[in-house]
Amino acid sequence: MNSYSVIIDSRRGYFRLARFLAAIEQNAQGFAGRLETWLVIDKPRNRMDQLAEAHGARQLLLPSQPHGKRLNIASNHSQADVLVFIDPVIDLPPGWLDFLEQTLFHQHWDVTALVTEGWFATHWLQRLHRPGVRVPMLAMRRIWFERVGGFDPELEGGAEQDLLNRLRACHARVLQRKPWEGQRSAG
Repeated sequence: MNSYSVIIDSRRGYFRLARFLAAIEQNAQGFAGRLETWLVIDKPRNRMDQLAEAHGARQLLLPSQPHGKRLNIASNHSQADVLVFIDPVIDLPPGWLDFLEQTLFHQHWDVTALVTEGWFATHWLQRLHRPGVRVPMLAMRRIWFERVGGFDPELEGGAEQDLLNRLRACHARVLQRKPWEGQRSAG
């Protein structure tokens, strides 16, 4: 049985966390593997305590750290076989954990990445932000995370894309999809 650690930086998608954690919990109900959820927080809040308790998530208090460093520290608290970094601004479809299990362990990909062009925001806010590739979900076997040294601890924005680029440079087998085209055919 494979183990998964879902790591969420709560600074992103703060107002969507309740729905997001509920979607994780719902997917975990029929999942054959073991799952733990880490909620990285920047300061203690009653709402975070309630959400974590209601959805079986663990909290990790990491104030004033760049995004890359926060994710590295959170991954070091986990002993799971697979590390899953998810931006809570995306909607999780039914079966996404089974999809990861299939791609990483049955199809033998090293990394599964969901990518999107642009920015998750309202249309008028997108005009203020330069377009580019975003990685709202990045899942990999722990061995690959450790092999490339994890996230760049100095990066705030683009940490996921930087890690994905370094994984490719080290010849990791990367399955890259757009959310959630992916459960049908290889991309």
